[in-house]
Amino acid sequence: MIKAVIDIGSNSIKMRIARIENGRINVIRDETEVVRLGRGMSSTGVLLEDSMKTACETVTKMARRAEKYAADIFIVGTMALRTAKNSENFVKLIRENTGLEVHIFSGEDEAKFSWRGAVDGFDIHGNIIMFDTGGGSTEFVSGSNGAVNKIVSVPIGAVNLSERFFYEHDRPIKKKFCDEAVSHVTNLFMDYKIDEFRASQSHIIGVGGGVVAMAGVKFACENFMPSKLHGSVLTQRDIVQQIRMYSSLTLSERENVIGLPKSRADVILGSACIVLEALRMLDAPACIVSINGLRHGLLLAE
Repeated sequence: MIKAVIDIGSNSIKMRIARIENGRINVIRDETEVVRLGRGMSSTGVLLEDSMKTACETVTKMARRAEKYAADIFIVGTMALRTAKNSENFVKLIRENTGLEVHIFSGEDEAKFSWRGAVDGFDIHGNIIMFDTGGGSTEFVSGSNGAVNKIVSVPIGAVNLSERFFYEHDRPIKKKFCDEAVSHVTNLFMDYKIDEFRASQSHIIGVGGGVVAMAGVKFACENFMPSKLHGSVLTQRDIVQQIRMYSSLTLSERENVIGLPKSRADVILGSACIVLEALRMLDAPACIVSINGLRHGLLLAE
């Protein structure tokens, strides 16, 4: 059986096509397009018309490619679609152009499937804590022995954090803006009691485009290949160093950082601030990088 999952996020739209054989996932195609569907939502509360048009074109192209594999297609929407006042307009647009429905997941459902995808294939046991930072939200999940115990979704991601603290500055970012952004993330995580996830001898897994991009920068991957970064480790020290580097550069200079996809140059500082505070809140010195998450978890679902 061949299945395809298209994940519509606040920052990017991703598709994974895989052949499912005896419960094993053999990936045929994996692609990501940075579209910024959630652009401007932090101030307007609605999806912008041009963003919806671009996102619809991207989803339509991905669906057509999936159809060539005779894949069973599932489209999922996350933070941007579950919070936008006009999300139904976008869902209708997708339906009219593809004939497919968009399933808008709650933060809890998103987290549940992301956790299942993130832990699959790792030979680790005991308590596992996953955090998944996207464009508009960050999910925290703890579980053990294949079962999820606790889920919290926090409405902060790389796009809305960057829009609030960094987008006005097409120049090196002053330390005070980074400090304000980090403080904002800390306060939100405290409000949502993320510190209660702390558990001794827990394995910490980091998921999301920002986490993978920072791993790419750490290992100076000239040809960005996420599959080679799966299972690598990001430490708090790595992230602090990258925050200092990104904040010292202009946007155009960040676009030339080895290992960093150019499409993430304007939001990578926001991602790094969130990931750093996630590790601090969990009292974890490092996390294991997983390139799997929501799409992989949905491919595992029967």
